[in-house]
Amino acid sequence: MKYALVDGIRQEASPELRGDCPGCGSPMIPKCGTKKLHHWAHKGRLECDHWWESETQWHRDWKNHFPAEWQEVRHIAQDGEVHIADVKTPSGNVLEFQFSAIRPEERAAREAFYGPEMVWFVNGRRLSRDLASFRKTLVEKKRNSDLPTWSLELIDLSANIQNWVESGCRVYFDFGDAHFNHDKYYDEDALSVTDRADNGAIWLLQRTGAWTVTATMVLRSKLIEHYVRGAAIPGLPSHPPLRPQTLPAPSRSPYMSSNGFPAYWQRRPRRARF
Repeated sequence: MKYALVDGIRQEASPELRGDCPGCGSPMIPKCGTKKLHHWAHKGRLECDHWWESETQWHRDWKNHFPAEWQEVRHIAQDGEVHIADVKTPSGNVLEFQFSAIRPEERAAREAFYGPEMVWFVNGRRLSRDLASFRKTLVEKKRNSDLPTWSLELIDLSANIQNWVESGCRVYFDFGDAHFNHDKYYDEDALSVTDRADNGAIWLLQRTGAWTVTATMVLRSKLIEHYVRGAAIPGLPSHPPLRPQTLPAPSRSPYMSSNGFPAYWQRRPRRARF
């Protein structure tokens, strides 16, 4: 954890300090070595939040975009269950930053706990295929309109991304410094090429059908401004993602192309004939 209570005041880890957990009140000790981020840890093996995961620089960088008092907020459900949200905004949005793999059951449990206002920020480069498959299918598709939105086929995306778009909450994918050739629509905002590259593209992926996904590109700075100040983002879909139980029934196999020829047959690995 980034913060602990030191004499009742939230403070970051420092070698000379001793604190208490803001979630369960147990003693915490500072971990301030040279190999890992400075952080607080429960004394002993105690973990008050079983949704805990090791914090990376990626987590810390995202948290630092938001005011300190919004970070690591204790959240109590009506039944007394307690969890610590990565970021909770005054408007009620809970922002969770997920770097490592997560089981679908845990993802669903978190969404049920925090409610429909929860938002996921996901590391889009956890597996090598994630970025490659997304970039490839993006290049092959065209925009839906003048807005930075594309319709993609679920089957063309990596399994990791496919699992995430099953979420009932908004899911933003952070592909780091990966470059996409679709950022010219920000010219109207008078951003220089350098500004756009430094801000980076964050992608909102939302399930829109049995085998279709909408991908919307947002600049990192505008996304942060949206959750910090409530500023609108041009082209950001206002509709919530489709819940799995509300998805339309499939009309045909995803392996079948529009002209009736099986796309799978075209994609299959070719074997040498003897």
